[in-house]
Amino acid sequence: MKASTKAALISALIFPGLGHLALQPRRGARGLLFLLPAAAAVLYLLRTVLQLADRLLEELNSGALPFDPAAIAERIHSAGVDNPATNLATLVCLLCWIGAVADALWLGRRRIDVPTTGGETQ
Repeated sequence: MKASTKAALISALIFPGLGHLALQPRRGARGLLFLLPAAAAVLYLLRTVLQLADRLLEELNSGALPFDPAAIAERIHSAGVDNPATNLATLVCLLCWIGAVADALWLGRRRIDVPTTGGETQ
């Protein structure tokens, strides 16, 4: 398997930016350009979901919310988690994921095609 394909798969299946570290460990800063914003967005989304789950469990335990799937779904929809901040965090995750895969493939092709001064490929 080509190094660029392996890096793209790592970025696609595990987390964006990790493939860059596998492809060029000394140039991990480029991978951090994808990894850090995606991690911040994932942490924000995770915190938002966990806070909503905590509120729903409290309401279910207190009896304020009936144990009915339709009522729970309506409560989730009315909770206001579909706001511009969560939409932006989702967009950041998506763009980082797609960008990291595309960039890993591009770097891999560039890395293979460009010879070094010693006559070897990078």
